[in-house]
Amino acid sequence: MTLLAGIAPDPTAAQLDRIADALGDVPNVAYEAAHVYPMSAPDFRILPGSRRPTPAPGPIKLYVHVPFCNYACRFCFYAKRIGRSREEMIRYLRALRSELALLPVGTPLQQLYVGGGTPTAMPADLLDELLGAIFGHLSATGDISRSVESSPESLSGEHIEVLRARGVERVSMGVQTMDAAVLDAINRGHDRAQALASTAALIEAGFATNVDLIYGLPGQTEESFCRDLAELAAQGPDSFTLYDLRLNERTPLLGAMPVLDRLSLGRLMRWRSVVLAATHALGYHQTRWHTFVRAQSIETSYGRAPCVDGFGEGHQVGIGMSAVSHVGATVYRNDESLRGYLERMEGDKNPVEGTFELDREDYRTLFVARTIGDGRSLSRAEYEATFSRSIDEDFGGLVEGLHTAGLLVGSGDELLLSETGRRLYDLVTLCFYPERARRWLLERPSAAGPVV
Repeated sequence: MTLLAGIAPDPTAAQLDRIADALGDVPNVAYEAAHVYPMSAPDFRILPGSRRPTPAPGPIKLYVHVPFCNYACRFCFYAKRIGRSREEMIRYLRALRSELALLPVGTPLQQLYVGGGTPTAMPADLLDELLGAIFGHLSATGDISRSVESSPESLSGEHIEVLRARGVERVSMGVQTMDAAVLDAINRGHDRAQALASTAALIEAGFATNVDLIYGLPGQTEESFCRDLAELAAQGPDSFTLYDLRLNERTPLLGAMPVLDRLSLGRLMRWRSVVLAATHALGYHQTRWHTFVRAQSIETSYGRAPCVDGFGEGHQVGIGMSAVSHVGATVYRNDESLRGYLERMEGDKNPVEGTFELDREDYRTLFVARTIGDGRSLSRAEYEATFSRSIDEDFGGLVEGLHTAGLLVGSGDELLLSETGRRLYDLVTLCFYPERARRWLLERPSAAGPVV
């Protein structure tokens, strides 16, 4: 069985021109997936020591950033530290405990996501200490979801035992690729055997297992991507998270990839068609733009908490260096440096380095990002009820242009992406960003090449 049977035809040059015209000056650099606003355009106002208020009473979603990694991937732009000693890790855990103590004892915990970095780059006993501190300080609600990130070379049997003992239900395994040549090009420290064995170990241990893969990597072919996907799917993971390569000025790979090797509009559409055809052939279906699951119920409650928690008072707290919180109508970002974060926490100072005040424009973007940008239809009536204006009043020319280019469809109340638009969900979402956010992104060093 070929995984590419039924793949959508490549767009013609005329179609690409119409699409490019409709997208206009859409940014070609983003710092997260387009629906993860505002972290996709992190134009924070730098205000060191800003006070992050305690969330209003009620359940919170907690993100914990563990920055440690065994090596530095050349595509990675996240805050991380390589090869730290046990003593430094213990010092960081003390700082996390200090920041955790800023929350009232017994605060209800609705969702926990431990990411990084690579949490399992810490020894198993230190990971156990971290999870114990969280659950010792906060009160888990009945429907809490617990997720932890890992990587093939860092996961051990001891880690698995700790995760099970602490009630972690979901582990997300960052494989990215299993092609030896591509692994070498991006400086990944695992091999095919480790990736398959670690995935199998998680599944055998009973975790809801997600596997991350990236497409568009240097030297990667459609055939090698599909081979990786098929071999991993044979292990039986519950879901895949499949991303296109995103590069910005923080990624070492940016300067090393020739412009022709980066994802242009046509190549991006081709890769998205490959992903859709291959996952369908393997029995996975798309729930969100980058998420593909075997069973509908698996992935509905086990995703990473969004940076901004709905349209009211935020209850999203992030602890650790670079971690982001949404409290009230403000997004707070902690100091991005390990030294700065540690010094602040050890000096009983506030860890916050920057703030992002959400205004009406930002909430309009969030409305689109949480609907069209996240794989759902947009209700015109709901939009108008939320903002007291129709979406056509706010985005009429844009919506009409995207319709004409065949990227948006819908009549009556619903507005949704067409089949062509589904292959460019992120670029369409970026069109709805506030002008200041688009301008900020357009001023960044070009990473993905032109969209034409």
